[in-house]
Amino acid sequence: MAELIDTLPGIDLPVGDVSRELSKMWDGHAENALTEFRASQMNLILHFGRKVDFEDAKERFEVAVRFAQRYPSRIIVLCPFIEEGQAMRAKLYSQCFIGDSHREMCCCEALMLGFTSEDNGYLFNQVSVWLESDLPTYHWFSEVHSNRIEKYFHNLLLKVNRIAYDSNIESEDYRNLNWPQPEKVVDLARARLLPIRQAIGQYLSGFDMRLLKSDLVSIEVQHISNRQGEAKHLMDWLVSCLGISDISKVERAIKKLTSTSEHPFRFELKYADGRFLKWESSSVTRISQIRHTLFGSEKQVAIRIKPLAPEQELSEVFYF
Repeated sequence: MAELIDTLPGIDLPVGDVSRELSKMWDGHAENALTEFRASQMNLILHFGRKVDFEDAKERFEVAVRFAQRYPSRIIVLCPFIEEGQAMRAKLYSQCFIGDSHREMCCCEALMLGFTSEDNGYLFNQVSVWLESDLPTYHWFSEVHSNRIEKYFHNLLLKVNRIAYDSNIESEDYRNLNWPQPEKVVDLARARLLPIRQAIGQYLSGFDMRLLKSDLVSIEVQHISNRQGEAKHLMDWLVSCLGISDISKVERAIKKLTSTSEHPFRFELKYADGRFLKWESSSVTRISQIRHTLFGSEKQVAIRIKPLAPEQELSEVFYF
């Protein structure tokens, strides 16, 4: 049976040989050594769950590598085995990238570990050996069951700087976990909203806040199925930026759209006197539309919103 670690790039090595091979690779005395191009700033742990789709896992690994091109990192990829009872396995991946100026080079490394769910204690010990201990550590969960995460609270996650997950793909259980340090937990879905929040916030800032709040009776957010996390954060942001103190007076609703919807992500503000303000994204273009009747007659404004690249989302949650 194919395992997740088999689908990722790299050279198979005995687990105990990985650190030694890394030392050889960056040995400044070796011929053609690349030490001068290696300057890690952080450890990035990409932690997969057992049910992650192999293609999704490869795509997220590539995101981590692109992130490391901008923020040189030691990437540690944790790959649980589907079939239990196997001994730990390891892979080593390294690659150097030439910058835009063709005079810059960045080298990154990824250490991959295959393990069984019973390896909890060994997993912590092995990750500790591989970490660059003097650098900050960031942990990215990808479809790991919430019950498993709780078992990592007091070992694997004890000294990490931030913990990332994506509520577009993870269950609601992530929000309800009793994280020991919840201030360290960040959501990629919220970071993904940054261009939308900036564009809409800039437009709304041109209105008197009293006009936007007066007689507001409902806020409705609609989304396709793979944007449920963003929808919840968008609702929270709208409530916050409108300064609604008594939320019981404003009806809130988040509704799911079909995947073929022409406007896959949108919201609407409704007022007691029939006025409205609507924002709609497009499934075919980066141009979204705001329509409103705040002054009586309907007005329509086009807004161009450039989404963040996935590696930019990572930098947003880790550094900002």
